[in-house]
Amino acid sequence: QKLPSGRGTQREVAAMSCPGRRISAFAHIEDTAKFKPEDFRRAGINEADILEMKANFDLLDINGRGELDLDDVIDELQSFKIERIEQEPLMIAVRACRRKSSSADFPTFMDALAPLLAVTEPTEDALRRAWRLMDEGKRGIICVDDLARIVNKFQMGLTQEEISDMVAFADDNSNGEVSFDEFRAIVGQSALPAD
Repeated sequence: QKLPSGRGTQREVAAMSCPGRRISAFAHIEDTAKFKPEDFRRAGINEADILEMKANFDLLDINGRGELDLDDVIDELQSFKIERIEQEPLMIAVRACRRKSSSADFPTFMDALAPLLAVTEPTEDALRRAWRLMDEGKRGIICVDDLARIVNKFQMGLTQEEISDMVAFADDNSNGEVSFDEFRAIVGQSALPAD
């Protein structure tokens, strides 16, 4: 699956994190034979997705222990100086795991990464849930401060200027605030029927 930024697949980004690691082709076959993707199946995720996540995990597991040292993984991924790495599903999942522990096994890694891959087209319900996260005061509008709070909460690494630009882009009537309809028009890209 290509990364949203068009820089390659998650596996390619993960492979960059351990360029000197030599992996035996037989080791991968042996690991694959033991690994049962059907044990990890869930709604919105197929076996190919699970195998891709397992391949990512294995590339990041440089010691081959079946457990990621999350601080090392974060350092390695950041060392590539990839623009907007913080917004990549792989990095978001690693950071989500890190908030809970300093290491992660495959089920934990998959629990963090799978929801990010299962997202397809936004539904009205998904947009309303996202809106409620941003509109904490239930005012019916969000402003730069609301979006900045969410960006900081989820460690998305956007600058204040980028956040202001996002609000200005969505703000059709130039009042400095974004309504749900303006939000839906941008995020839903007219994929959803109007109320």
